[in-house]
Amino acid sequence: MVTPNPYKPDTLPVLYADDYGYHTGVQIFRGHFTAGNATGVDLKVQGGTAFGWSAWLNSDYIGSFPGTGSATTGNLTLSFTNATLGSSENVLTIVMDHSGHDQRADAVLPRGILGATLDSEEAVFTKWTIAGNAGGQSNIDPIRGPIAEGGLHAERAGWHLPGFDDSAWTERFPSEGVENGSIGFFRAISELNIPEGYDASLEFILQAPAESVLRAQLYINGYQYGKFAPQIGNQIAFPVPPGILNYRGTNTIGLNLWSQTAAGARLDVSWNVTGVYESSWDPGFDASYLQPGWTNNRLQFM
Repeated sequence: MVTPNPYKPDTLPVLYADDYGYHTGVQIFRGHFTAGNATGVDLKVQGGTAFGWSAWLNSDYIGSFPGTGSATTGNLTLSFTNATLGSSENVLTIVMDHSGHDQRADAVLPRGILGATLDSEEAVFTKWTIAGNAGGQSNIDPIRGPIAEGGLHAERAGWHLPGFDDSAWTERFPSEGVENGSIGFFRAISELNIPEGYDASLEFILQAPAESVLRAQLYINGYQYGKFAPQIGNQIAFPVPPGILNYRGTNTIGLNLWSQTAAGARLDVSWNVTGVYESSWDPGFDASYLQPGWTNNRLQFM
């Protein structure tokens, strides 16, 4: 594939997400190779200010670029020492948190993998695949819009949407966390009943232990309404207005938790009421038309 982007990649094939119709959210790249004598991989990934990425070899976590408040590109050489190489096919998986495009002339700066080279005289990548938001450019959720979700399995499968059946899931709290550079999804149902004659300002609080290196995304009734990366910034409060939140009804709360170190990650999620007011305006209106639920159409993206 030849890219129309004026900035050409260091290695082929072209692994720019936009060239494949994925423009927002998390993207996932999978490179296939035979073992040879590969001992590691050199990766150059670009995702915008405050982006980050993690890599796994055959499901074994091998490292992350956690991101900074200024870096738009993350270059790492990752060793395969702590992973198991197969004698035949091996798969390198890279999950990248896309933080958006720059403006004006820099809008054409690519997002994705600029270069990927195995540390080997014999092994080379034989195939690459990429996944992004369900439906790509077709915008399968025109109510919430194309930037509400990305390419994580939970997003593509619609686990963050009202109506998804999670009855077979194991009960677990975000405070129990995820282990060893893994990514997990948590889901809860919450009922609210703000009395008539009152309005209230509500927010969610996300807090992690000191020195945590993680990325989290908060979903309210299918809308992505918060991104949390404590190694980069200190925003922990995420206000949610009526219409997104059902002030008098059922709410589906989703949380994606992504550990970017081998130590794992955990997170506390809580509500906070910042104000209560007597009001003739009713925040408990029926917002169901703004919150389309899960359908089996999502099964094709799993």
